[in-house]
Formats: sequence, C-alpha cells, structure tokens
Amino acid sequence: MEFNNAESRRATVCLIGNSKLSKMVHSLVPEFSSIAEIVIIDSVFHDALLSARRLVEHDAVDVFISAGANAYYLKDTLPVPVVPLEVRQSDLVEAVLKARRVDRRILLLTHEHQATWTGFLEYVEGAEIVHRTYQTAEEAKEIFDRVRDDGFGVIIGSSYTCDLAESANIPYVMLYSRESCRQMIQRAIAVAGEYKRESEQRAFSQFLLDSATEATLVTNRDEQIIGFNGAARSLIAGLSRNRRVDRYLDGRFLQTAETVADGILIGERLCRVAKRSFEMDGQRVGHLYLIKAAPVSAPDADAPSSTLVFQSKRMMEVSHFLQVYGATPGAVLLRGETGTGKELAARMVHDSSANRNGPFVAINCAAIPGELFESELFGYADGAFTSSRSGGQSGLLESANNGTFFMDEINSLPIPQQAKLLRVLQEKEVRPVGARRSIALNIKFVAACNHDLLKEVEAGRFREDLYYRLNVFIVNLPPLRDRPDDIEPLTRHFVRTLGKQYAIETDETALVAALVPIFRKYHWPGNVRQLENLMERLLVSSSMYASVDQFANNLPTLAPELFERQSVSKSSADSGHLQTMEQEEILRVLESFNGNKSRAAEYLGISQTTLWRRLKQLKSGTVD
Repeated sequence: MEFNNAESRRATVCLIGNSKLSKMVHSLVPEFSSIAEIVIIDSVFHDALLSARRLVEHDAVDVFISAGANAYYLKDTLPVPVVPLEVRQSDLVEAVLKARRVDRRILLLTHEHQATWTGFLEYVEGAEIVHRTYQTAEEAKEIFDRVRDDGFGVIIGSSYTCDLAESANIPYVMLYSRESCRQMIQRAIAVAGEYKRESEQRAFSQFLLDSATEATLVTNRDEQIIGFNGAARSLIAGLSRNRRVDRYLDGRFLQTAETVADGILIGERLCRVAKRSFEMDGQRVGHLYLIKAAPVSAPDADAPSSTLVFQSKRMMEVSHFLQVYGATPGAVLLRGETGTGKELAARMVHDSSANRNGPFVAINCAAIPGELFESELFGYADGAFTSSRSGGQSGLLESANNGTFFMDEINSLPIPQQAKLLRVLQEKEVRPVGARRSIALNIKFVAACNHDLLKEVEAGRFREDLYYRLNVFIVNLPPLRDRPDDIEPLTRHFVRTLGKQYAIETDETALVAALVPIFRKYHWPGNVRQLENLMERLLVSSSMYASVDQFANNLPTLAPELFERQSVSKSSADSGHLQTMEQEEILRVLESFNGNKSRAAEYLGISQTTLWRRLKQLKSGTVD
C-alpha cells in the first residue's frame, strides 16, 4: 500500500558543509529545482549538528547531504537519513594529476571511512604521495600541523582540509568534483522519497493500531515487539519496542503461532489474549496480539467507601473541622474509640490538604515491633546492618513524602520510639539508618488515639513534648451510640456496597426498615466497624430467606448480641458502666468462640490488637 501523494515526490535536501563544498553544490541547485528544494548551511561539526537538529525538530528536511568527517558525524547522531558524498575514482585521479602539476610532494588527507582507491598512487610517475586518514576535525588538524613542515608542496583533501591548507598558504586541490556532488544530490533525492514513503507507512500503521479498541501488539518473526497502540501502553507497564513479547506476556505464547487464551493476568487485570500470525509469500513475518481486558470495578458513586457516611449534626461538625484542619500545615490529632472511622477521617484530612495529590500512607503503631521501628519508618542504607537488603530500602516516611502520613494508635508507641518520631516532626527530615545524609520531608501528619493522651502523659507513658507537637488541631470522633441519626444512612450504605460485593439483590427499603429500629437500641462497642461486620453477616444470611419478614423473625438467632442488651438508659450510660459492658461483651464472645481471639475480634468488629489490649486491661483491672 502506497499513498503516492504528489507532495511526496518533491524532496527537501539540506547540505551541511563549509564554504568550498557549499559553492560547488550551490552551482548545481538550478538543475534540481523542479524536483527538490536544496537548502545550504555553511557550517561544520558541532555547529552543523545544532543547525541540523533545529531543522529536524521543525520537520523542515527530508534528507541531509554532507562530506568527509562532517557526514559521518551527522549520520551517527541524526534520526533522518544522511547521504555522504562518495569520491569517485576518476575524482582522485584528476586531483592527483592536478596536484602533480603544482609540486611533486603531495599530501592526501581523507576521512578514514571515505573510499579513495589509493592503490594506484605508487604507480604515479614523477610524484611522491603520502596518504593520511583522520576520524575527527581535531585529528585532521593535528595531522596537518605535524606534516605541514615536512616539505609537502600541495595538499589534496576535503573542503575542510583545503581550508587548513589555504590558511597555511599551501597550495591545495579539492578531492570532490561537480559530478560527484551531482550524484550525491541524485542519491539524496531518491533516499528522501523512500524515507517519506516509509514515514507515511509507519504513520498509517500506527493510525490503524490506535484505531483499534483493544490493546494490540505487533511482533516480528522473532517475537520482538515492533508496534503497539495506546491501549496496550496503558494496560502493560513499561511496554517498549525491540523487546521480546514474553517480557510482558506468558512465555507459553511463544510455543504456538495462533491461539486464544482466557484468564491471563496482566498486571492486576484478567485478560483474554488472541494471537494471530501473518505471512507474506508463504513465509511467516510476524504476529498480532489482541488483548481484551476485564473492566475495572468502579466504587459506588453515591457513597464512596473512602469517605465517612453520616447525616447527624455532630458528624457534620466533625467533617467541617476535618476539612478546615486538613487545609492547614499543622498536625491533626484524631481521638475516638475503636471502629469510629479514624482512618477514613484521616483520608478526609488528606483530601483537604495541600498534599492531596500525593500518597496516603497509614501505619498502626501498635503493630510495629520496637526493634524494627527505625528501619520500617526511616529506611536504611546499603550495608546498614547484617541482614539488610542489598541496596538499602526506603522507609515509610520517605514513601509518604509530599503526601500524608497517618499514625493510628499513636498511644501504643514506646517511649524510645516517641523520641525518634518527635525529632522527625521537629526537623521535617529523616535520616535512613546507616545513611550520611538526611531526606527533607513535606508531609501532612495525622495521628489517632483511642486513649486520653493527656492522661497518658500524666502517667508517664507518653512524652509531653510529643503530645504538644501533635496536639495542634484536635478532632473528636463520637462513638456510634452518641450519634444514632447516623445508623440509618450507614445501614443503607452497607446494604448497597456489600450487596454489590456479594451480588445480592434485596429490597433495600424493607431490609433497612427491619434493621434500623433494632440497631438504634444497641450500644455498639465496636462502633461503625462492628456495624459493617454485622451487616455483612446479616446481608448474606438474608439471602437464605424467602422474604424480609421471615428474615426479621430470625434476627434473634442470627444476631443474638442485638437482643441481650437492647437499651442503655441515660442514667447508666456513663463511661465506667460502658467500659464494664464492653468487657462483659468481650468475655461472652470469647467464650462462645472457645477462646479463639481472631474470630472473636472479627465478630466484635475490632482489631486483634485492640482485643489484646482490652484483655490486658481486664486482667490488670485498669480502665481506659
């Protein structure tokens, strides 16, 4: 397939050379005016390269022509064709005969890649001819300077060599002729036409690839990638030409010329890959890979799982302060019971901060062993300690740079680690273990606790200076029992999101109406997390019943905890009484699961770390 556009037949040829060659080519321009536009730039080497690159950037040239070292210098560095001047044997014979009439001692100075047919030189009578070659202009000048005083009476060479001779007042003969220049222009016009046709073919092939809706790869017979479209680039990380396709796809695709495979994992997406071969004149020349990726599941647009769900006035105030404090550069301290949504609140702070486009990194301070604290948070340099990974490793703080760093259960951090964290907060930099230089940090710090930090300070379990460093902007997240107006929107939210997760269709209105009155009477020791876990159990269970009414009648069996203590009077709802109720609930659940802490924590909607801490407090008789 060829376009044969009229404009493709007129080439733009650019000569890059110095004055003597330029004048010779300029005299030939009228001969080619109907089929080519010839641009002449009188320049050499570095300056020539700068001029050539400007023309290439503006797509103002199809082919370059040049001679000697200049031609090979440009050919090695430019992405468009460069046609060098080829010296004909007759040119050399004519130049030698001319030079012999001037002086018998002749220096022939040519580029090392330039064919010169010098075999006949020793048979030239009445002349002593010395031939030297060079690679660069600097080398040519060095050779010329060394032999200039050797008594040579005439120099034969390129236009650059002739310039050197002229400046030294030594006679010279230029090696090039008008006929060799004419043939160079003719070859350049032919090369330009072929180059333009190939460029059009490449552009058209890419247009066809990009028009395909599926990710598409093209390989040659050796399975090296020679083309792909934008959809493939988006799907396959690091995709590049001239690499074997098995670098990106399963190597078993190389074992067959044509196949279709389902369930192929590319990155994190399942794909269907169809491989086809194509042939020319009965010979296989390449392969086509068509890749159809499974669609990415989108979050619920009405209530994204990454935001707090509420309608109560109290939580509206909380949301307001999260956004206001998030917009400041100061640290934000979140206080609330387990399961109140402190990490979601931290994400709201992040989304409101100047670092919203950066990473959000969350850690649980209670889950990091003290001996690994520095290496995990600060990272370490190569060879920092015996078991360190070769090349070192970035810490969590560095990975959170230009983003937000959320520290949950900050009250669980041991005193020695508190001092190290304080230094990071004060100096806004971190030094990896074993490193000599510190890394500057631009981080929005958010901390969360489920204890009264001031009481922890008074008890000597938390540093006072770190407390005041974190205690800049405080947001208190109320427990679910103190905001009953949020139970209905939360229940509705979990019905929708969990329904999508389990592909369960249900009567949302009827289900919410059956559950919310019972939910509002419960004290929710595990708060929103417990509600979510309970809703997962109930929603899956509801699919086993013929109607919502039948399901509601069986709620005491499905969720007995909801009916054991349906209400808590305001007179007994003080924190001490609630503490006792929580401990009783934990013991009862542990007993029902035969002491299995993992299942008990999941049932209660709390983390195993929190359960462990509650049991420790129960054993020691302490109260939060």
